[in-house]
Amino acid sequence: MNHADIVKLPLTCNSLYAYIIDESLLIYSQKTQNVYGFEKGSAALFLHIDELVGNHSFMKITEQFPAVDAVLLKKMYDLAACKEVVDVIEYEADMDLGTYIKDNLPRTYYQVEDTVFAMHYPNNAFSKHLHPVYEHLHVEKPDATTMVSVDFVKSGDLWEIHWNNTPVEMAIPKPRLATYLQEKMMTCTYQAQRYLISLHAASVEKNDNVIIMPAVAESGKTTLTATLLHHGFKLFSDESTSLDHDGYVHPLPFCMNIKEGSWNVLSEIYPHLSKRDIHSRFDGQSIRFLPPENMHKGRQKASHIIFPKYTPGAKTSLSLISAREALLKIKKASYQVQDHMDEDKFELILKNLISLPKYELVYSDLDEAIVIINELLQKNL
Repeated sequence: MNHADIVKLPLTCNSLYAYIIDESLLIYSQKTQNVYGFEKGSAALFLHIDELVGNHSFMKITEQFPAVDAVLLKKMYDLAACKEVVDVIEYEADMDLGTYIKDNLPRTYYQVEDTVFAMHYPNNAFSKHLHPVYEHLHVEKPDATTMVSVDFVKSGDLWEIHWNNTPVEMAIPKPRLATYLQEKMMTCTYQAQRYLISLHAASVEKNDNVIIMPAVAESGKTTLTATLLHHGFKLFSDESTSLDHDGYVHPLPFCMNIKEGSWNVLSEIYPHLSKRDIHSRFDGQSIRFLPPENMHKGRQKASHIIFPKYTPGAKTSLSLISAREALLKIKKASYQVQDHMDEDKFELILKNLISLPKYELVYSDLDEAIVIINELLQKNL
């Protein structure tokens, strides 16, 4: 694994911080908390404008670059001159866990890292429907620093989930309880720790290589992850990948949410999938939960980023991408930082994530995708 070098550059505007990584110029704005990226010619153009902005008006600068689009020049000028518009940055607040109070209710315990969820099922039907989703996390004697009681409270035709005796957001229909609860348990687990960034991404490990796979919906991420596990990989997480300040990935080994379109695709390698209950997601899609057979234990540093993209009929290919492209794809897939972004966090994200080898995987055949990923890892041996 080779990390890309990162070079920090001074800029005229003292609220901007610039970094060169690969062939990309990445700029973090302390004022707006925005991130900007330029490559090659555009990067050189911005740095030239930054040299001129202190002593030249915008009109004078446009005269020096008559062939450059005026709109692009204005954006670069405003950025270099500290005139960018301040956006309203909203970060998802960490969940308030409240205080765990031990009671005499019968509870089933599920543990992930240092967090235990003490679940009280109101009846056997609830237990039969929900316990298989979390069964692989079940412990008889919990040992953790964070305890969360989970209770289900009827609210008309809907159900509320209570987190340490406090309702979690909203009441929902019973068919969506499992998917909603797993999402909240996953979020609670990484937010109970000091994390740098949480990505909408799968992460797997094989032979000491930890691959992070950020992806948008319908990219084939979960189907690819399930297939990788069948071929000797171990699961960190399928839905959210949490990275700490030292670049270590934290295990969040919850069930994989297999959408209806992938049931037949995965039935050959997971024949028991067809026998599992059907649940509903927030978007109305039907899913079956697939527990991970191979779970990674402990934390480990990331080694690669691969952005999967399932494209029917496409030839399988694995292509290196730039730091700027990687940042754009991570933003599109969605991410969260703890509290808010700042200069130190941005530099750590560059060091521990963006500096990793970065690839886009385009595929239509799962077997070919597995082969090409294994070949990539062989190069590290």
